[in-house]
Amino acid sequence: MNLIEILNQTNYTFFFLVVDKFLDINLPQLKNFEKIYISDYPKVLVKNSGKLLSDPQVIDHILKKSQENKSTPVIVPFKPSGKVEHLCQKYNWIYAANPANLNRFIEDKINFYKLCQENNLPTIPIIIDEFNQDNFLKYQQALTSNLVIQTRFGWAGKSTFSGSSWDEIKDKIEIGTSVKYSPLLAGYSLTNNCCLTNLGLIQSPPALQYTGLSQFTQNPFTTVGRQWPSLASIEITETIKNLTISFSEILKKLNYQGFFGLDFFITEDQVFILECNPRLTASFDFYTQIETQNNLNPLFLFHLSQFLPLKIDIDLVEENKRFYNPNLIGSEITPKDSDNNTVSRYRDFIPFSPQVNPIEIPPSVIQAAHETVS
Repeated sequence: MNLIEILNQTNYTFFFLVVDKFLDINLPQLKNFEKIYISDYPKVLVKNSGKLLSDPQVIDHILKKSQENKSTPVIVPFKPSGKVEHLCQKYNWIYAANPANLNRFIEDKINFYKLCQENNLPTIPIIIDEFNQDNFLKYQQALTSNLVIQTRFGWAGKSTFSGSSWDEIKDKIEIGTSVKYSPLLAGYSLTNNCCLTNLGLIQSPPALQYTGLSQFTQNPFTTVGRQWPSLASIEITETIKNLTISFSEILKKLNYQGFFGLDFFITEDQVFILECNPRLTASFDFYTQIETQNNLNPLFLFHLSQFLPLKIDIDLVEENKRFYNPNLIGSEITPKDSDNNTVSRYRDFIPFSPQVNPIEIPPSVIQAAHETVS
């Protein structure tokens, strides 16, 4: 089965909403795939897919394009959006994403933790409570003197803080906020990309996360890239595979479909599930390139297909062979500024780090990453 050929023969035009140039995708093989860049619409002042799609010029463009092609528009946001969902209903366009409220429920780090606990999935020891000095001191006694505190929502480590004293952290989070308290552990993190289809789960092999590398970020919890292969042991890799299968059963019960990613933390050969990204992930574009180079049906195309009235015969056994494919190789680095925003992107189809823990990025790659203009 060639999913590109199948989608190219359909009567749909896919419109991918690009509100961040570092969350773009290059898909020249898909002939009926068009990108709508927020940079082309200067009146849209906020980096928001709903605002972009609401622009009269964008609406007019999509209507004209679909009339010319006699096709049905399929709107593809990076992240589910209630506004995009509403506009698709209004204009009778296909919304290629999950409901925004479902995305927010799963992305909520406290809800996610509870889902894992209810289903006996391993998580780092966590206590949920209000953020205040009494609780901070109490949970230092219960967990560890150096605490990690995380709010419900955040992107690229923006909602995660650590400290061993109240003065270090008291101004980071609003007093009274519901947070997760956990111990600061030594280890490394892995991530994967997955697609939950109507016939079952397809998952990538895990990637090694480049987290908190001081050459590229000031925040120890910010991810600044990743690489395939992960270099993790077979035992850890198999554990991640099985945990992902188990978590996909939770998503099925929630009527979730399409692309998602899971993050894992490994310490002393123990594997904990950290969080779920119930949407396209920051690596979806680069991973799609790696899949395409290896003549695989990209997970992103399976994602698109799940929101279309198509009957596609998916050979799950064949598609899941990618999990053990040794040729899925590539690395990317995304340096951040002081506000955790990506400032550039450097990629190559080789592993950058020769080891897992600690990660070692060669000086030549560090220099190239900083010199790259994207």
